Amino acid sequence: MCGIAGYCGPAHRFSDGKLATMLRAIEHRGPDDCGVCSAEISGSPESRVWLGSRRLAIQDLSPAGHQPMADPATGNVIVFNGEIYNFRELRRKLRQAGDRFRSQCDTEVALRSWSLYGLRAVDQWRGMFGAAVWEPVRRELWLVRDPWGIKPLYYRWDGEGLAFCSEIRGLLAADEAPPRLSRRGLEDYLRFGALQDPVTIIDGVYALLPGHALRWSGGKIQIVRYPEPEVEAECSERDVEPMLREIVQQQLISDAPVVVLLSGGVDSSVVSLLARQEAGAGVHTMSVVFDEDLCSEGQYARRVAAHIGAKHHEVRLHGAGAQVKAAEAVSCMDQPTIGGVSTYVICEAARREGFTVALSGLGGDEFFGGYPSFRRMAGLRTLQRMAQRAPRLAVLAGRAISRWKGAAASELRRYIEDGNFAEHPYFSQRTLFFPRQVEKLCLAGQRSVEAERLADSRRAAVLGEAEALDPLNQVSLLEARTYMANTLLRDSDQMSMAHSIELRVPLVDHLLAAALLATPGRRKGFGRAQKLWLRQAFGLYLPEEVFTRKKMGFTLPFAEWLKGPWRQHVEETLGRGAGDLWEPKAAGEVWEGFLKGQLHWSRPWALYVLSRWVTENIHGEGSVRASGLAASSP
Repeated sequence: MCGIAGYCGPAHRFSDGKLATMLRAIEHRGPDDCGVCSAEISGSPESRVWLGSRRLAIQDLSPAGHQPMADPATGNVIVFNGEIYNFRELRRKLRQAGDRFRSQCDTEVALRSWSLYGLRAVDQWRGMFGAAVWEPVRRELWLVRDPWGIKPLYYRWDGEGLAFCSEIRGLLAADEAPPRLSRRGLEDYLRFGALQDPVTIIDGVYALLPGHALRWSGGKIQIVRYPEPEVEAECSERDVEPMLREIVQQQLISDAPVVVLLSGGVDSSVVSLLARQEAGAGVHTMSVVFDEDLCSEGQYARRVAAHIGAKHHEVRLHGAGAQVKAAEAVSCMDQPTIGGVSTYVICEAARREGFTVALSGLGGDEFFGGYPSFRRMAGLRTLQRMAQRAPRLAVLAGRAISRWKGAAASELRRYIEDGNFAEHPYFSQRTLFFPRQVEKLCLAGQRSVEAERLADSRRAAVLGEAEALDPLNQVSLLEARTYMANTLLRDSDQMSMAHSIELRVPLVDHLLAAALLATPGRRKGFGRAQKLWLRQAFGLYLPEEVFTRKKMGFTLPFAEWLKGPWRQHVEETLGRGAGDLWEPKAAGEVWEGFLKGQLHWSRPWALYVLSRWVTENIHGEGSVRASGLAASSP
């Protein structure tokens, strides 16, 4: 696990000092080692390539894993962020083909396989990665990202030079991207509470899309989607246990200490169980609980750990301490997000306890049917068709629904009030502010034709991919390609790497995902029973309450904090953003709506986080760690 950075293009536009600055900005991603290299591009004396790496040593802790890593046979050079979990299998195949290895790390396997197969090598990599490969013979630089976007990779192309980094803040620190906000990025953030790849918060900086590769050659770039494995056969409930067992077995491979983050819910309990069965009694689990009982999942995590015989670590956090950690998390955001605080808290605890690698249950809701959207989508699609045929009838339905209670009724009511019946109703499920609200809350940002084109193209591609599936699997894919990729995975990366923790997500294995998406949703029980196949596969090995208790998640009492100790500071912050980021009246309505209990806490929190992110990263006015929420905490 590492952070990578580099540049390719006109030599006068970049320098060793700029690369050093980028790497200092992402030092937290790799505190164990730092490496750089640069070379003149043959045949183009005015062009040059730079590659840099910050290493977090996981596989082969010796200097043999140093990056950038060069292949002596071809001259190819790689910087690699992530893990290839099947690297031992790939190394055996390469050895049979005559390759000899100098290390025991997966980066060397990635480099040798690339030298042999080029971009086709990525088809064989089973893991998470953002990597750059320089091929001096072909005079080409390649950037590649894993199929589901577990690891990030950002780039800026100005028509001449290509700069890239694992974090946007690295590009900003080295002045490789002007500190100018993207209008489309701001709109996406306000709409969904997270930036939507490929557009970022910074104008002109884009995320390389999951499952895509970028090639720099001859001063031009080309972005292509590389082939993913095709799964012809459907899987069954009998296949789930052996598939997951193999995945967890691979992801336990590490030369650094490993812990499983255990909430006591279905997904993390299944991962913990398999880790215990595969690795034996030495498996560790960890959960965070509160003395004030703000989060009541601690008891469930303890029961699961005791049931499977894991060595359980419980980190206790006082309410005041949790507030301070939430404030710190805001400062660690590479891009603003309404989530990630809980991941920050538990990863800090894991690192403090001496762990470098953590396994998470992320992905279970998306691929095994855990969200309410699997049950609600059919009703929303029916409502959409009705509204498209008879808009006035939809308004009458909305008035009737306004008297209903419950989360489902609330979603239907918001969807009708928005009136955007041409859009797939899935997106209303994940909407924070509807487009008409966003117009009032978004005054800043540079409007870009390129950003609009890329964003619309991505949305169309995801919807096109979904349309090839049955209705229930459409929900699964949309949840994975949008909410999981742009919120959960990005939050997990930036908050775990803030503490130099490698966070692995076994349930987001691309072969597992392909097999599940090839299987009809109704066969998997989607919409009828929550995570039916996980229960059928592992119900005999775990306490019954794991599968029967109400889903909770690791939550913090943001509503109470915003109305209590943080109120004055948040009000002042929202006021400072008025006129620059949003209309004062619009922000005031959001805040008043929250105080009256009409709006969820995530709405004002989204505005607060955005204002703080802009203050720190665009205006450079200090850190939340030293002021703001941290200072507001008792």
